[in-house]
Amino acid sequence: MKPIHIRDYDLLVIGECYIEFRCNGDICLCNTFEKDIGGADIIVAATAARLGSGVSFISAVARDPFHTMIREQLLAQGINIDHVITSQGYNGIYFTSSRYPDQREYLIHRPGSAAQYITPSMIYDDLIENCKIVYASSELQSVSKASRHTIFKAFQFAHSHNIMVAYDPNLRLQRWSLDDSKESLWSVLPLIDVIFPSSPDESKALFGYERPLDIIGFLWDRGVSIVVVKMGSEGCLVGYDGKIEEISQEKCSEPVSNLTLIGSAFNGGFLHCIARGYDPFTAAQLANSVALYKGIKGGGINSLPVSSDIVV
Repeated sequence: MKPIHIRDYDLLVIGECYIEFRCNGDICLCNTFEKDIGGADIIVAATAARLGSGVSFISAVARDPFHTMIREQLLAQGINIDHVITSQGYNGIYFTSSRYPDQREYLIHRPGSAAQYITPSMIYDDLIENCKIVYASSELQSVSKASRHTIFKAFQFAHSHNIMVAYDPNLRLQRWSLDDSKESLWSVLPLIDVIFPSSPDESKALFGYERPLDIIGFLWDRGVSIVVVKMGSEGCLVGYDGKIEEISQEKCSEPVSNLTLIGSAFNGGFLHCIARGYDPFTAAQLANSVALYKGIKGGGINSLPVSSDIVV
């Protein structure tokens, strides 16, 4: 295995590709939409890449009219797509609007079929060994049993070789049942080093706890080293190495116009910092700034910050 300081990639992300259609009014009434690529896992990868991390992406892109656009946009963000295969079917689509800033993420959402072609055969030893952190979320786990096995295989190999494993429960009950989500979470929980649960609704559903302090204790008891509980506009609570610190969201005079995928931008900023050697508390401060930047700028993937926009 390569020593950590000469690995080619800071972050390996396994996830699904989507096309985002974005408007400023009621989705059902708008005649004009801006088109972009999106999805929770793409935003994590793009955020880290734009901040300066080396990022590789594992996915499947359907050979539909959006095929070339997705590949070109991923490359434009500096993401390595050597392990993004071309498949049959269609790519996922979602619609979002900035008219109601308090509405989160997907307002209308159609999962694609391309992600069904993400299978365990895409995971091999050299790929995992060449990165510092492996990341995935439940968004891909919800696609198929094959995608769940893919994430498990990647996490298991990384865990057994002391490569950091990061995961977001990212509960989406419009995609699958709570029981299936819990089963998938618990199957990988013993392999996870960093987890990003949200409080209070998601954590209550998955773990039975609403208070961030209780969530950290619960997950520490199950072997997770770094627990980052996202608390929306209040910031986050970080638990690491026996210490717990609340990282409040900075105040800003500019309005937060769009919360779509703001949590995924947070994850990308956090993992970028961890790969650079910062401690989790410092990483959370930068991640808060990244999320705030995304919320103020709104827009799509090109509204994510670059390294000159954010100061650690």
